[in-house]
Amino acid sequence: MSDTTTIACWPACVDAIDWSHDGIIALASEEQVELLFPHTRSNDTEHDFSSWHHIPLAASWFTATELPEKEAGPVSTYSIGEEVSTSAPVSIAWSPPGIAKHRRCALGVLTSSLILSIWASEGKIDDELSWKRKLIINDALVLYFSSNLNEVESALVHETTEKMRLRARIRSFTWAPSLSNPKPAATIGMQTTWAQPFVAVANDDNQIAIVAVDTPTTTLNAEEEWSGEVLNHFSITPDSGNVFESANTFDEIVQQQRYVSRLAWSPWTIQGEWFHSVLVYATNEDLRARVVTYSGETIGIGDDEVVYPDIKLRYAGPMKWSSKIENGDTVTLALFTLTNVVILKISASNAEVLARTEHDLDGRWDETSAAVWDHTTKDPTIHFASLQTTLSYTNRLQCSNQSLGPIPSHPHWREQLWDAQALFSAQHELAGNVRSKVWGLSTSPLGDFIASCSTIHPSDMIEYGPPIDRRTSIAISGLRNYDKDAKLEIPAQDCSAEGLVFTLRKWAERTGDGSESVPTTIDEVAAQLFGLHSKFSSSHINREEPTSEVPTTDIHALIAYIKNSLLSSFTLKNRLHILVSQTLAPSIPTLLSRTLIAYRLAAFVSVLPQSLTHATRFSAEIAEHHWRIVALVDAIMADGDEGCPQDTVPALMYPCDTCDFCSASIPLEDLDTARCANGHEFSRCGISFIAIQRPRISKACALCRTPYLSEEFVGAQEEDEEGGRLDGEVSLARALFLACDVCVYCGGKFTG
Repeated sequence: MSDTTTIACWPACVDAIDWSHDGIIALASEEQVELLFPHTRSNDTEHDFSSWHHIPLAASWFTATELPEKEAGPVSTYSIGEEVSTSAPVSIAWSPPGIAKHRRCALGVLTSSLILSIWASEGKIDDELSWKRKLIINDALVLYFSSNLNEVESALVHETTEKMRLRARIRSFTWAPSLSNPKPAATIGMQTTWAQPFVAVANDDNQIAIVAVDTPTTTLNAEEEWSGEVLNHFSITPDSGNVFESANTFDEIVQQQRYVSRLAWSPWTIQGEWFHSVLVYATNEDLRARVVTYSGETIGIGDDEVVYPDIKLRYAGPMKWSSKIENGDTVTLALFTLTNVVILKISASNAEVLARTEHDLDGRWDETSAAVWDHTTKDPTIHFASLQTTLSYTNRLQCSNQSLGPIPSHPHWREQLWDAQALFSAQHELAGNVRSKVWGLSTSPLGDFIASCSTIHPSDMIEYGPPIDRRTSIAISGLRNYDKDAKLEIPAQDCSAEGLVFTLRKWAERTGDGSESVPTTIDEVAAQLFGLHSKFSSSHINREEPTSEVPTTDIHALIAYIKNSLLSSFTLKNRLHILVSQTLAPSIPTLLSRTLIAYRLAAFVSVLPQSLTHATRFSAEIAEHHWRIVALVDAIMADGDEGCPQDTVPALMYPCDTCDFCSASIPLEDLDTARCANGHEFSRCGISFIAIQRPRISKACALCRTPYLSEEFVGAQEEDEEGGRLDGEVSLARALFLACDVCVYCGGKFTG
């Protein structure tokens, strides 16, 4: 169960690969960052629905404003040449969802110039020009440390200028995982709450800082620009043997403890009203950790530093946290030294090690280049690869209770690599003199696929040919065996609609005959998914009058109230039916499910307090449309006709809008289409049901293509007569569009 896509990567040397929650694969090479997008539309006749397309990001290019020229550093600073670096990407990592526009992920890119920048799309994720560098985290470090530069002495330099130089450099970084919830926090894409995003960075002066990232999305459009603020930091204490008054020889410079080479942030656990996690970091000689706590808008770092002895990760492999939490407090960490794999069970409350198991790396001589966790089996499994000897040694270990052992069979991605190597040998008549380099591994959003990044080379001769002919292969391999009649397996966890669609299509490719699925198959799959996710939803919404419990002054509380009210089990069932249908059989109509979702939305809005529905003229217009939608559907249901409303209930064709072209009235006769009396036709917004009569004022669901009015247009309608923003007031329009941050019909994220 796999497919392979090959992209041009010049030169053929990859530093990192990461698969986002949104389903986008990022690949960092020596020259640039590549983004790979799966085709999400099943009815795209120009592409097979397993194909991908990609766009490059010029991550190594900075403007003079973003990266001013630097003077060369003195010997005492041990300048590593970042002032003249080509800024090649050396590390990438996707953020948790919710940071970028349309609640998508942002991409952190660390370059050889020791600059960490954040990239995000301005709406159209498959458009190269839409991706921009939004923020440089180093600027937040400069602002923070310039105010307390002399509070902590440096063991490396004493001059003020050089202290600032070292503390503004970034050597490694890691995003804080999404906050966990005592109850599942999402229902097929719609997440009820979004937490403050954090990133931890290590500078060149043995310090680690926690940076809060604010964006227009996370601040509910209160701020128009991206910004970063250092909330807290701590210094690590180097071992006395790694501190030199003046490091003069090469050995002393190499031995000197200057920075943390690796960072990893564990999943969050819940302890009362506080979230707890563990931040681990590698020094030259050992592995250390601190507890990080979070509540509301307060983040704290434990005063006690825990040292894990006999674990040396300098020049060694990665550190990988398992996403699973045991007993509500135990988190699992995989470490790769030069000789062993070490699995630690750690308490998130105090960062103490509860259990430790090890397994040797079979004496391989090269470093471990990648590792990922696999939770599709009963016992967790760790997959890993080394740069040049992956095919010769153990590739995965099973973690059961207190034991850690190899699995005799080989994983799909390893077999796929072996087949590619054999094909390369045959094509170039190399008689088996071939070697493979595995640069990275990453798992899909649902954790049921692995993307492996590799290159193949001759092993007994010089490799001829121009660099432009070199290729890096990205192979997608399944972690589950889907035979012809295999049942679909979906993990019971929060997931994005995009991740679910990817898994559905892969399952259909393997088990189907290439034709569209029959309605019974769609119903079975939708029912299976509903069984997994129905416990996420709230109770069914009734048509009773709103109570005083409706928050009308707190925008955050109101958004959560709207989301929880809309996530009924009935709506979830309809949403899953739409998502499965459009994925497996796009020609099957979903009008009934869409109408029922729209009706429940309109019924909810129509009984909200007038302080919300009449807060602005635009809010009153939206409320009027929802009231008429309820009346229209009620009349249709009473009439007993499931056909087109305009054929049966002409008396309810209310004139709701006016045509911008001819000033004719536009009756509300259809949920999707608006048509004026003179025949001008427009699409209706999927949330407000208002006719979209102008270009560039709308967005659309990337999966089902349902159009919606854009946030910018809604914001413009919320201005008062003097042109001032009504950000201080809570209105229906603002709260409704902020709450519906994914498609209300299928859960897909927006584009445009």
